[in-house]
Amino acid sequence: MPGFNLGPPNGDAASNVVETRRKHRWTFTVLGSSSGYQWSRTGLVYLKSASRPKATIEQAELHHDEEKARFAGKYSWEPVSLVWYDVEQNPDISGEVYAWLNSVVAVPTANVALPSAYKSDAKLQSTNGTGAASETWTLYGSWPAEVDFSDLDYTNTDIQEVTVLMVYDRASRE
Repeated sequence: MPGFNLGPPNGDAASNVVETRRKHRWTFTVLGSSSGYQWSRTGLVYLKSASRPKATIEQAELHHDEEKARFAGKYSWEPVSLVWYDVEQNPDISGEVYAWLNSVVAVPTANVALPSAYKSDAKLQSTNGTGAASETWTLYGSWPAEVDFSDLDYTNTDIQEVTVLMVYDRASRE
């Protein structure tokens, strides 16, 4: 951890000048559909939080006598959660989320678009203290699978938020 000397200064131990990644230094640089809605830089400024990619590997089991052997099976990527502050002026965040959703399914007519129209690659970057990218994830074939425009409550003065569960086919770290 930064600030701790765990060994001799010239040894192989951890250094006290190592910087760790911080949760508040990140940005989506690309987000939206391939031929439909693309998020503007202004709209991405109001993105409050996002989860990083998470992989899950199924376990295939081989049974023999009184034991089990486990092997890696199919893998999948868990959806990424995106939470925006719902600004009502320009940009109208809930309006932009609705437009992104509408690029997947035309809500008024209930027609689902072709995957080539709504699936797109997204880029998520963690940055260091100077703003340079320290980790870049590409999420291939991403699209909004679940949208929560949140509830309304006369007794609550919290800032309104919009949450999107974005699915994707696979992710790679560069």
